[in-house]
Formats: sequence, structure tokens, C-alpha cells
Amino acid sequence: MDKKQINGLHKKIVRLIYAGKLFGAITEIKAQNLISQSVGNSSFIMAEDTYKLMLKYSVGGGIADPNKDKIFRQLQVSLLYAADVLRYLLMKKFYPSAIFSLTPVKCPSTMPGNENAVQWFNYIIQNTSMTPLEEELIGNAKTLNKISWENLSLIISALTLSCVIIFDIKKFKILLDFYLENKNQIWQRALFGIFIIAYLYNKRLKLYPETDGYYSLLKKSPKFQERYYNVVIQFIKAIDTDKVTKYVNEELMPGIAKLATKITDKIKTDLTPSENFDETNPEWQDYIENDSELYDKMSEVSKLQMEGSDVYIQTFSMLKTYPFFNKTENWFMPFSLDNQQIKQLDEQHKAEAFNFKDFAGRLVKVPFFCNSDKYSLCLALNSMPESARSNLSKSFSGEIHDIDDLSDEMELLHKEEAGYKILTQYVQDIYRFFKLNKDGKFLNDIFDKNFSPIGTKLFDLVIKSPKERRKVAEYFFAKNYFRQAYEILSEIATQDPDFEVFQKMGFAAFKQGNITLALEDFQKAQLFNDKELWNLKKIAQCYRKLKNTDKALEYYKAAETLDTDNLSVAIAIGRCHIEMENYEEALKYFFKADYLDSKSTKNSRPIAWCSYKLGKYEQALKYCGKISKEDTIAEDFVLVGNAYRKLGQMDKALENYLKALEYENYTIENFEETVKADYGDFPEENNMIFDYLMYRIIKELD
Repeated sequence: MDKKQINGLHKKIVRLIYAGKLFGAITEIKAQNLISQSVGNSSFIMAEDTYKLMLKYSVGGGIADPNKDKIFRQLQVSLLYAADVLRYLLMKKFYPSAIFSLTPVKCPSTMPGNENAVQWFNYIIQNTSMTPLEEELIGNAKTLNKISWENLSLIISALTLSCVIIFDIKKFKILLDFYLENKNQIWQRALFGIFIIAYLYNKRLKLYPETDGYYSLLKKSPKFQERYYNVVIQFIKAIDTDKVTKYVNEELMPGIAKLATKITDKIKTDLTPSENFDETNPEWQDYIENDSELYDKMSEVSKLQMEGSDVYIQTFSMLKTYPFFNKTENWFMPFSLDNQQIKQLDEQHKAEAFNFKDFAGRLVKVPFFCNSDKYSLCLALNSMPESARSNLSKSFSGEIHDIDDLSDEMELLHKEEAGYKILTQYVQDIYRFFKLNKDGKFLNDIFDKNFSPIGTKLFDLVIKSPKERRKVAEYFFAKNYFRQAYEILSEIATQDPDFEVFQKMGFAAFKQGNITLALEDFQKAQLFNDKELWNLKKIAQCYRKLKNTDKALEYYKAAETLDTDNLSVAIAIGRCHIEMENYEEALKYFFKADYLDSKSTKNSRPIAWCSYKLGKYEQALKYCGKISKEDTIAEDFVLVGNAYRKLGQMDKALENYLKALEYENYTIENFEETVKADYGDFPEENNMIFDYLMYRIIKELD
């Protein structure tokens, strides 16, 4: 079985359980012949036996049981656990790895400490259900302070990852306890674990009555609402990573490459051997500032970086092949000078001028690299020649020193903001594991682009008011996740409706392709303000999309009364008249648009077309001639050819027809359709022209 089939089977069983079709779920689980080999076998057998008894006495015997609902809920919990175990066993069978290991890790005999933290990490991930003793041992580690926060962080990551694989309410409860301790570096990791588990298992957690008490404790915890909001936003940024990467690669980097060429050319012409090569050219910065588009792009990426967007994943993805990353725990290891790998690297470079320990110490506080990437950078430095390592260190150390000072200031003055930087780095560590680690890719990807927190119990409990929810909706909207934005905004509209809410709902619906719904929402916005130009234009645009040109024209005309010299409105009205074959009226509006935008030639084509349809062939030719060469398309030459035919100048018509056929991907079939549609129905004459052109193309006619 492949991963898709395994997950499909798991989803099928889970759906059956939630639908109350337990016999079907039990049958599907037993059909795989794997559950009997697991530690979950006894609970599965007990669940099936209990269900048989329930059916026998409740259905067959007609005996009422006041605890029936409670018992049924417990059966669902047991079978959901069995479904998770089955998925784990199937992955273990077909994808043996560090996570789905064929050699189980033995449970450490003592509580987690600095010596056995890695063993605990691997044990927790592979352990399907935590025992009360194990729960107590981990709890002691939290309270007795005999383990460093770095190693305790590993335990939290293991609890989270383990719950993603197989849900365990006891592990979820431990994460809650860790969060409530409110220790820096710890609460951030515990919070993300709580968030992702509460989201992934929202429906399942409702089967546990104790969840209400857990959530109540969280809600009462200081700053939880603000922190939960921040983790939601950071998660949205994480699922947006591929968009950011695409933006950097396809838009920013080509601009920088172009800038580099300009700077190189400037160096060649401006510098002479006698000049000081240590002095930077003051004009170099001007190339960035004068290129407003590039400057804006660089500013945007800088802004994304400051906000916590992940702009470095591709840069560091190539540096995850070091043996260090063959161990699962190292993807979650906080970057620290006490790490054994860092100590080894420092020892290797003791004799060099390059001070590795100082470099790594400053790197600890760099806020825009996640922990995983900091290890990658140190490992990459280690593989460089000594001279290159020294040069890079010098160029980097000054910047790190400034960041170091800034980080100290932030921690002193803005502790909560500094805490969110830690959260950002941790989410990026998790993201790299799921996207770049070969074992992580076998797991269900938690960074699902369909993510929407609305409707989950924790979100509904914590982010309650329309104002609070609006902030989340606006963030989804700003990142172009319109389905999620619409879900939240539509709920807000029932409680606290306003003009902008309906407008954004309309826009979100339109971007999803639901034009009818978009029209409804724009019209609801119109009830709040019927004199807003943008809204009128959007209503008209919806009507045009729905092929109701009369209504579209009505709203565009209303928009025109608000702004008589609006270029886009003039063009839109002109297009409506073309669709209605009112070419005289259309021509008036395109002339108006041409006047309003005299430097552009974009209106020349519709003016030429309307002129042609009105029999003004000379005028059509004049405006076809104004279309810029860059914007010219094959159909323009067909229109010119048609106009010359109407004027009786067949030689010029044929010349332009041939030019049209020179366009790549413009076939003779396309040409025939265009001529028949635009010139008129003259079958015999047209066919002879088509044949003539074909002979000309194959060069059998002079």
C-alpha cells in the first residue's frame, strides 16, 4: 500500500466511527490482519466485545441503558485509537524509518534528563499510548528542574509529533501542563502542540468530557488569547511559505540579477586602478532606489522577513543533507552552544583565527533563522576551506553583533514579542521537518492549505468577538486565502455587519469563482452605501460575468455619474456596448478613453474594431496602425486585411493575412474562423483566398 491508500483507509474508518457505523469500522480494521500484533489489540477486542453486548441487550433484548450514550462514546474513542494504530502499523510495514521503526525503542527507566532526553524523544514518538507511570515521570521532569530547557523542548516536540501520528489524550494533557508553567522557550513549543492537535483532532476531542476543563484552564491563563491569535497567524504564514518562495525566486531574484549587471557595468566604467578599492561606490545604492519596482520588491521581502514569513527555506533546503539531519531529534533540537555537535565543531577549529564559538554564540540570538537553519549554517561553515570560513565570518559578524544588541534590547523591553520570535522559529523548524525530512514527508502534512480554524472548539472558545475574529479573517484575506476569509467574514456578517465586511465577502467569493454569491454580497454592501464607486463597478463586473450586459451597463452608468472621467468605467461601458452591438455608442466611449489616456495605445484596438463594424474602414486602418508592435496580435492583421478587402485593395489584404499566419500557434483553422466571423459569409471567395494563402505559405505561388 502507498501513503495515499493508507491515509484513505484511515479516513474511511474514522468516517464510519463518527457516523456511528461501528460494525463497518471494526470490519475494516480486522481485514488488515495487523491490529492483533499491536499493543492496541486488547483494547480493540474489548471494544468489539462491549459493542456486541450492547447490540445484544439494547437492540435484541430491548433493554434500556441510561449509560448507553456514554458507553457508545467510549467505544468510539477506543475504535478511533485502533484506527490510528492500524495506520501506524501499515506505515511501519510499508515505510520502515526512524519514526516507523521496526526496532522499538525501550522506555527509559528514569524520568527525562539531560542524559536520556534523546531516548525519551524516540520512545514517545514510537509509543502508541502513554502509561500513568510514564506520564508521572515526564511530569516530574517538568517540576524538578533536572533537565535543561533544550532537552525538555525535545520532549515537547516528541509529544506533539506522537499525537499527530496517534492521538493520546494523556500526551495532550501533558502539553497543556507544560504551557501553563509559562516558562520561556517551553510555552511556545507547548502552545504550537496544543494548537495543532486541537485543530487536527477537533471532532475527536469532543468525545472527551475532560476537554472542557482543559480549555477552561487555558482560557483563564494570562495572555492565552493573544498568544493563540499569534500562533494562528504564524501558522497561516507557514502554509504561505511556498508563495513567498515563489515570489523571491521568480520576481525578486531576477531583479537583483539585473541590478548586479548594472553595478558590474558601472564598476567597469567608473573605477580606475588608482582609485581606492576599499571605498564603496556611493552610486550603487542609487540603482536600487532609482529602480522603484526592485526597491519595492526588496522592501516587501524585508517586511515579510520582519513579520516572520519564511524566506530562507529554499536557501537552507540544500543544507539538510549532512549526517546530523539523519537523526529525527536534530530537526527539533534548539540551537545551543551546549549541543554536542556545536562543541565538536568548536573543538575542530580551535587552532584557527576563526572563532567558531563566538560565531555560534552570536548566531544563537539571530531572530530570522530558525534553529534547524542555524545548525545548517554551522555545518556548512565547517565544510568550507579555512580562508573562506574566515572571510564569511568577518562579513557576517558585524551584522550579527548589531542583531545581538537588538535582541538583548527586545528581551528586556518586549519580552512577549521576543517570545513570539521563538514561536516563529519553532514553527519553521516543524515546517522543515514535514517538508524536507524524508520521514516527515511520509506523515500527514499538518500544513494543509485548506486550514481554517473557524468551527474548532478552541478557536470558538478563545477568539469569540467579531472584532477578534475580524483580525484573523483580515489576515487570511491579505494572504489571498479567500475561502477561509469568507467563512469567518460571513459569520461576522450575521453578528456585526458593515459595508466593508460585505465588500470583502463579495471580493472573496468573486476570487473563488462564485460570481452569483459575489453579486449578492456586493449588493448587500450597496444597502449600506449606494454611492461608492468601487462597489458599483464590482456589481457591474459580476453582471458582465453572468452575461447580463443590460444590468452591467446600468451599474456602470451609475458609476459614471459619480466619476465622469473615470478611465476604467469608460472602457467598461464601451465593452458593454460592443457586446450589445451598439458600435456607435461603443466608439464614443473608446474615443473618450483614448482622450483620458492619450499616452497609451490600448484603446486603439477597440476603436479600430468599432470603426470597422460601422464601415469606417480608413479609420479602422488608422487606429490599427497605432497599436504598438509589442501589443500586436495575429487578429489585428486579419482586421487590417478585412478592411483592405472592403476598400477593394486585395493585394494589401493578402499581405496582412500572411503576416497573421506568421504568428506562432495561430493556425489556418484559427484564421478561417476569424475571417468568417469578422468579414462575413462569402464561402466561395473566402475558400479561394484560404487556398491561395496556403500555396503562398508552401512557396508554390510567387
